[in-house]
Amino acid sequence: MDRPFAGKWFRWGLLNLAIVALYGTLMRYKIAFSLPFLEQNNLLHAHSHFAFSAWIGHVLYSGLALVIAPFVTSSQQKRYRQLIMLNLVCSFGMLIAFSVQGYKTVSISFSTLTIVIGMAFAGIFLRDAKYLPLRHPAKPWAIAGLLLNVLSSAGPFFLAYMMATKNIDHRFYLGSVYYYLHFQYNGWFFFGSMALAADQFPAVFEGAKKYFLVFVIAVIPTFFLSMLWANLPVWLYAVTVAATVLQLLAWIIFLRKSWLIFRQQPSSYPGWINFFFCAATWALTIKFLLQTVSVIPSLSQLVFGFRPVVIAYLHLVLLGVYSLFLIGYMLAHGLIKTGKRTKTFSFLFFSGVLFNELFLAIQGFAAFFYMPVPYIREMLFVAALILLGSATVLFVSQAGNRQ
Repeated sequence: MDRPFAGKWFRWGLLNLAIVALYGTLMRYKIAFSLPFLEQNNLLHAHSHFAFSAWIGHVLYSGLALVIAPFVTSSQQKRYRQLIMLNLVCSFGMLIAFSVQGYKTVSISFSTLTIVIGMAFAGIFLRDAKYLPLRHPAKPWAIAGLLLNVLSSAGPFFLAYMMATKNIDHRFYLGSVYYYLHFQYNGWFFFGSMALAADQFPAVFEGAKKYFLVFVIAVIPTFFLSMLWANLPVWLYAVTVAATVLQLLAWIIFLRKSWLIFRQQPSSYPGWINFFFCAATWALTIKFLLQTVSVIPSLSQLVFGFRPVVIAYLHLVLLGVYSLFLIGYMLAHGLIKTGKRTKTFSFLFFSGVLFNELFLAIQGFAAFFYMPVPYIREMLFVAALILLGSATVLFVSQAGNRQ
C-alpha cells in the first residue's frame, strides 16, 4: 500500500474522530441544556458504534494493512483497500441509521455488515500472514487481535438471536453486551494497537513472546471481571483474580524492560510525539490497576454501580489509551502532517481528554457521597467542545500544503 494512498485512510480516521466528538458534544449539550428533537439513546448508539468501527477499528485496519503491504502484491493490497472502504461505507450507513431510527432493521443490518467485514479482513490477513517474516514483531499481536475481533461478534449475534426469538433474559442480555465490550476493548483494540506498536518499536518487542502469551491467556478469564455480579463459582473467581494479577505484573515488567531499552536506544521521534505514546502508556497502566482493584466484588459493585464512574472508565480506555496512541502513531509515521497547527491541536485534544476524565471523576466521587457538584454538566459540555474543536481542526489542517 503506497503511503500517499494510505495517508488518505488515516485522514478519514481523523474525520471520523471529529464525528465521534460531535456526537459526544450533542449528548453533553442535551444533558446540560435541552435538545428535544434528538433522541439521546439514538445518539448514544450512533456514537459508540461509529467510534468502534469508523475510528478505532478503521485506523487499526489501515495500520495493519500498512504493516503487511511491503510483503504482498499490489492485487493483494487492493483487497485490503476494498475492505477498508466497505467498512467506512457501512459505518456511515450505521451512523445515519442509528441517529434516525435507533436499533431497527437498517441500523442492525449495517452493524452486522461491519462485523462480517471484520471477519473477512481477519481471514485475508491470516492467509497473507505467511508472507510476513517469521519473527516479525507485529505478527502474533495482529493475528490475536483480529481473531479476538471475530470472537467478540458472538455477543451481538446472541443479542440478535434473543431479539429475534423474543426470549430476552436480562442476565444474558447484559452478559452479551459485556462480552462484546470486553473482547473489543481488551482484545481487538489492545492486541491491534500492540501490533502497530511492535511494528513501530521492534527493539522493544523483540523477545516479547512470553508477555504476549500472558496477555493471550489472560484475555478470556478477565472477561469475568464484568460478570462478578453473576455469583461466579469460587474456582472461576479464583482463576479470574489470578489472570488479572498476572496481567498487571506482566505489564509492569514489560514496561520496565521497555524503559531500559529506550534508555539505551532513545526514540528517534520528536519529544512532543513521544508524549502521546507516554500518555497512552500511563492511561493503560491506570486501566490495568483499576481492573486489578475491581476483583473485589463488593468494591466493584459499589464503585462501578455509579454511571459517571463507568463512563469515566470507558473513556479512559477509548480516549486515553487508544485514541492518544493512534494519534501518536499517525504522527510518528508521517501519515498526517506534523506542522505547528497539528502539534497545537493535538495537545488541545489531549487537554480535552484530561478535562473529560477529571470532570467525570469529580462527578463519580461526588455521586459516591451523594454530593451535588455545581455546573458539572456544563463543565463536561466544555470538555466535549474542546475534544470536538481540536479533532475538527486536526482534520481540517490536513487539507492543502500548509501545515
